[in-house]
Amino acid sequence: MYSDSTPRQAVPLDRIPLTPELPLAECADLAIVLDAIGVSYERRTTATGSSLWVLPEDHPRAARELRQYRRENRRPPAPAGAWPSHPHALYGVIGYAGVLLAVTIATLARIGQQNWKSAGVLDAGFLERGEWWRVVTALTLHGDVLHLMSNLAFGALFGYPAARLFGPGLAWLLILVGGAVAYAIDALLHPPTHHLLGASTAVFTALGLIAAYGWRRHMQSWSPWMRTSAPLVAGVALLAFTGTGGENTDILAHFVGFAVGAGIGAACAHLPMPAPGRHGLQWSAGLAAIALVAVAWAFALA
Repeated sequence: MYSDSTPRQAVPLDRIPLTPELPLAECADLAIVLDAIGVSYERRTTATGSSLWVLPEDHPRAARELRQYRRENRRPPAPAGAWPSHPHALYGVIGYAGVLLAVTIATLARIGQQNWKSAGVLDAGFLERGEWWRVVTALTLHGDVLHLMSNLAFGALFGYPAARLFGPGLAWLLILVGGAVAYAIDALLHPPTHHLLGASTAVFTALGLIAAYGWRRHMQSWSPWMRTSAPLVAGVALLAFTGTGGENTDILAHFVGFAVGAGIGAACAHLPMPAPGRHGLQWSAGLAAIALVAVAWAFALA
């Protein structure tokens, strides 16, 4: 029997190839199989790999044994990442748009003879005054029509995939709570004269939510660093392109919203999330989000 580890001996010239050129480690594994069954072989190594050669009379048996070895040791293909795909994601987008439009109409019409904007806008003194509801009401107010239309468009763009991942009710509840937390942080980082309003902070919370969730869910199954971080990098790039322009744009609020959303998304990736089809849970979460907005405005207008 001949192997690369033994001194080269005169070998018959009538050997025939048993394998094509293979990586060195794979060829060494197959050579061990031939050693185990007592088949004489020659291992020929080139710059591109190694191959096994056997006598013609040994070829059928050796080929049969290698096929069986490969069949028994074949690794099953890695299962494709099972991403949840919740139905009715459009319902969440419609609810989001409905809330923003309803508050805009109420503000313009001064329903209840109230100044809705002054009652719901957020400033740094909200905490001292105990006006917690402003972190929610400010998310539903807008400075002008362009501001509103921009947040409607980007909210639908980022909210729809979030609803596909988490379900429409749960996704928008997470976005609302995350946006409120981000607004509270942002307000405390500004001087008392700075006023905050608009849904863009919640929009970027949605962006951070889906970016970090995708990043963390793939961390265990994707080994190269660039593949593991691709969704997060894409989210940051999208944040840079869509969230840093405009004279009245609160860049800090966008970054804080993205960071809070990313934290929620990373946490959700390690928690048991509801499977698609649990409509009762989604309706409950969606109604909870609407109720939170309604209660906040009730306090604001009281």
